[in-house]
Amino acid sequence: MVESHIDMARAAVEASFRLQQGSCAGRAAFRRDLDQSRRAIALSRALLKRLRQRKIDEAHGDVEQHRVSAFDADILRSAFQDVVLETKAPETQWRDLAQALVYEFTGCERVESGLLDWIVRK
Repeated sequence: MVESHIDMARAAVEASFRLQQGSCAGRAAFRRDLDQSRRAIALSRALLKRLRQRKIDEAHGDVEQHRVSAFDADILRSAFQDVVLETKAPETQWRDLAQALVYEFTGCERVESGLLDWIVRK
């Protein structure tokens, strides 16, 4: 009977250690998730700040002109054709794809429609 009480006490101590270790791991996971959420919120705030500043600059006419040379346009068209062939994108998505490529190249959201027409033409 003495052994059973000692065994029960050992089992209780082991169970409490397991619970404590589990709660420590749970707290660590919670803190990691919380830190990740805080980083995501900070990045979102930074993005919103940049977008607001861009809107203000556009309203005041302080937007930079991003010119695309003929050589750059030829490279963009070649890259566009490669992407269309690799992804087998439908023709209805070509214009959006070309606009995304030009945006990635120049960093400017406004793209001349003539450039897009030239890039997507067959």
